[in-house]
Amino acid sequence: MRVAFVEEFGGVDSILMGELPAPVPAAGQAVVSVYGAGVGPWDVGMLGGGFPGTSLPYVPGQEVAGIVEAVGEGIDLAPGARVYGTLFPTGGGLAESAAVDADRLAPMPEKLDFVEAAGLVVAAGTAHEGLVDRGGLQQGQTVLVTAASGGVGTSAVQIAAALGARVLGVAREANHDFVRSLGASEVFDYRDADWPRQVRAAVPDGVDLLMDCAGGQTRDAAIGTVRDGGRASFIVIQDGPPQLERGITGESFAARVDRARLEALTRLVDAGSLRPVLAHVVPFDQAREALAQVAGRHAPGKIAVQIAQ
Repeated sequence: MRVAFVEEFGGVDSILMGELPAPVPAAGQAVVSVYGAGVGPWDVGMLGGGFPGTSLPYVPGQEVAGIVEAVGEGIDLAPGARVYGTLFPTGGGLAESAAVDADRLAPMPEKLDFVEAAGLVVAAGTAHEGLVDRGGLQQGQTVLVTAASGGVGTSAVQIAAALGARVLGVAREANHDFVRSLGASEVFDYRDADWPRQVRAAVPDGVDLLMDCAGGQTRDAAIGTVRDGGRASFIVIQDGPPQLERGITGESFAARVDRARLEALTRLVDAGSLRPVLAHVVPFDQAREALAQVAGRHAPGKIAVQIAQ
């Protein structure tokens, strides 16, 4: 089968296009003919050094959508089913076929095509976990989403708005109108050093929840906008543990997107409350370019790869 892969870890320039043996499903797995795949910052990071236990050749891609072609023992999905799911954190999605654990697959939303569905999996799954499971966001509460125009951020804004929260976003000024269109009531420019004070002026007691999708200095500044005893979810795990005070609780996490999470996303899509935001869709033979765009872009939304028509 045709794949995008690396023979040694190094970076985006290491990506090759070539042939590797097609996967065979183990017990509890389904082999999916991949039609669409999403790529994100985790893939770029993996190219730079991998993940403990990751072997070479390595195929990036943590999220896929396609058609089940074969199943292992104990699988309740039948060949021919249209599914979406994740291979996070070990990858394998930038390929014509991928073996995926069945508990991390679900029937894909009927409203979406394969590329749209693939682009939703990790970003929206991460946002949903950070807001609902870890953040405990409730109707009427206020949430601040940093990097609100990015892959996870665009999903977080939509999901928080669907939950009935007041949503504030942090993004570059050129993307403010777009973030508002997703459900944010106010948006602040992270390049303005005064933005944390502006958030506090809008919410004098502080926000109930911080959904930090940015990390770095933005993360550290955003913590100051959370109310005493508030909560925070952090998705940029390489920055190390955040420094929390004033009774604020929270931690960094890497989401585990399972079938229950995917089914929750499907319900939001079906209700018209969540849609994938794709910045670019790249042909399979330009997979290297897709990852380069992830590494250096500021366009709103996700990068996806069209594997097959």
